Amino acid sequence: MKYLEDEKLTQWTSELSDAVLAGRVINGRIEAYTMKRAGTDKKYAHALGEKFVAEMEQKENQMAGYHDFLQKREDARNRKRRSVSVGEDPVKSEPSKKIQRARAISFDEISSPGIVTSVLGDFQEIGTRRLMTDLILTLNSSFPDYDFGNVRPCHFSKKTAKDAMEDCNFRLSELASRRGEYFVREMWSAIDNVVCLAETEVYSYVPPACDDDPTGFLSQTLLDSESDSVAPLWSFNYFFVNKNLKRILLFSCIETMVSNEVSDEEDEQLVTVGKYKTDEGDFDIDPASDIAGGIPV
Repeated sequence: MKYLEDEKLTQWTSELSDAVLAGRVINGRIEAYTMKRAGTDKKYAHALGEKFVAEMEQKENQMAGYHDFLQKREDARNRKRRSVSVGEDPVKSEPSKKIQRARAISFDEISSPGIVTSVLGDFQEIGTRRLMTDLILTLNSSFPDYDFGNVRPCHFSKKTAKDAMEDCNFRLSELASRRGEYFVREMWSAIDNVVCLAETEVYSYVPPACDDDPTGFLSQTLLDSESDSVAPLWSFNYFFVNKNLKRILLFSCIETMVSNEVSDEEDEQLVTVGKYKTDEGDFDIDPASDIAGGIPV
């Protein structure tokens, strides 16, 4: 994945860095990448592709074994019914060898979407596997200190552009009220100029809750190493994928508590910093409208 330099996106990443809100701090990053793969990306993608295919084959074998077990069980029941209907002793007519259920196969495992189908699509199709690989490559590029090779399809959910924008605007509403009425509108305008929101597919990455630190890659990357921020409150990771332009934009953001309260002086400086007016007002987060957040999708 090749990082796509864009001055406005860089400015917006700066706007979302260390944004202090009375005991809380927001840190965000908006980065765009072309879906053109470099040499190392190709090798990594090839290895991931082989991994996906192997997992699909394993899943298909498990499904085949489970269905074979069901068929054998049904055949045994049918034989028992027939023997009873003709007056035979069902005990004598039972086969001497009992059919054992394969313990390695569970119904939940077979019936779950797993690797074969997901919100990303059918993994038997190369386009779906390529999309999954591109999302992982984007995470690796944006957070180079981490390897997301073990990310699963179930860690993604598909969103409409409108729903994703509404969620982002809601999370950033307090910051937007401080920065001025054009804050949200201009942010989405900068994003729209890069990926054309009307043509994007949107995916949300939600790290598994079973991880010891599911938001660690965000808090440890986006926050300053000397930051007093602790206790993440919320986070989001949205991928805006435009297959026509062959671009992916990753919008990641996290809000954390700070260990000591922000001084009144710092809070006052926050309100007046930047080019945005400090009017407080309602923000229309409907992308179909023509005001704040009004990027038609």
